[in-house]
Amino acid sequence: MTRPSLLSASQPQGRGFRQAVRRATRHDHDTSEAGFAPFLEDPATHLPAFLAAQRGALDALNRAASGPPLPEMAGLIPALLDRLDADCAERGVTPPALVPTQSLSPLAVGYLVYGSNLGLAVIRKRALDAGIATLPRFFAAEDRRAGWQAICARLDAIDPDSDEARILTDETRAGYAIFARAAEVAFRGVPA
Repeated sequence: MTRPSLLSASQPQGRGFRQAVRRATRHDHDTSEAGFAPFLEDPATHLPAFLAAQRGALDALNRAASGPPLPEMAGLIPALLDRLDADCAERGVTPPALVPTQSLSPLAVGYLVYGSNLGLAVIRKRALDAGIATLPRFFAAEDRRAGWQAICARLDAIDPDSDEARILTDETRAGYAIFARAAEVAFRGVPA
């Protein structure tokens, strides 16, 4: 899903490492997003699995993060996990406990978490259109543009041809794999 108004940052469209990593990981992004298709097709039926998958993925990303968190990430993941814990508990859902397979830089985690949160406006609308009257806490609308723009600026400060860029691209792929795995476990009941 392209959201140019949300994705705009300091670099023109198509330039800088942010756009390079986005292009390089497009297949990984689409694969992870496809895992959540049951929810998008029938939000009311699949809301518990969606929340469980999000909780499992965010927890795994949080545990995979190596190094000190970025200032723009301060408190974000714990707040999202708290909301998801309450949402899952209300619905009697046990989120998958995923074990990260590698460490991820705080920047890769930031890119993945902020990026996934950008889609919540679309998801919130789908849920409302499906008749879900009381939305989960996780869907609470918050303006996170400043944090996203800070992540984008950090990404665009990286030379797209550098080793750092290659490592971050690999880490981003690993992060998308975490989301895909969480969806597989939560929606299809595949053992974690």
